[in-house]
Amino acid sequence: MKQFFDFFPVLVFVAVYYVSKDMILATKLLIGASALQIAGYWLWKRKVEKLHLWTFAILAVMGGMTIALNDKTFIMWRPTIVNWVFAVVFLGSQFVGKRNLVRILVEGFLKQAPHLRLSLPDNRWLPLNLTWVTFFILLGCANLFVVYNFDDDTWVTYKMVGQTLLNMTFLITQFVYLSRFITEVTPDGNSNSQG
Repeated sequence: MKQFFDFFPVLVFVAVYYVSKDMILATKLLIGASALQIAGYWLWKRKVEKLHLWTFAILAVMGGMTIALNDKTFIMWRPTIVNWVFAVVFLGSQFVGKRNLVRILVEGFLKQAPHLRLSLPDNRWLPLNLTWVTFFILLGCANLFVVYNFDDDTWVTYKMVGQTLLNMTFLITQFVYLSRFITEVTPDGNSNSQG
């Protein structure tokens, strides 16, 4: 169900664009769908996802400029800006606190599976975090490549399908890498290797 909330605004944008071929109309409904996403998630979980709020803030600025100036370029730059903001946040996390953002996310995820233990050496977290920084920078650049070298239909398809596939592929490679350091803790306290 959460995945529906996460993808709802993008699905609205893509559907409206392909039906109308009107990027400005699709942008207006994207902003509305993003606001509904936040409200709906709050009604469902009684909390608001920070990612939804940050995405909405960037969307409101870039989408607002698209609508006000009647220029689709701003909304087409939004995925690049979002990815580059993620890159800056992940990079900045290396200098704040004792754990970088990748470590915080992975360890938080593993708390949901108390039967699993991660034994990743401390010196591997920095390169792993930098991998995420690099990925987000490249993803932002890939968006701009599509924006400036292909037509609007191709960009919308890339945003919905291409970017999703790139994200999934990256996450799978991260899981495969981390799985080598994950062991299963049996009830008797022994560990069985998962990788």
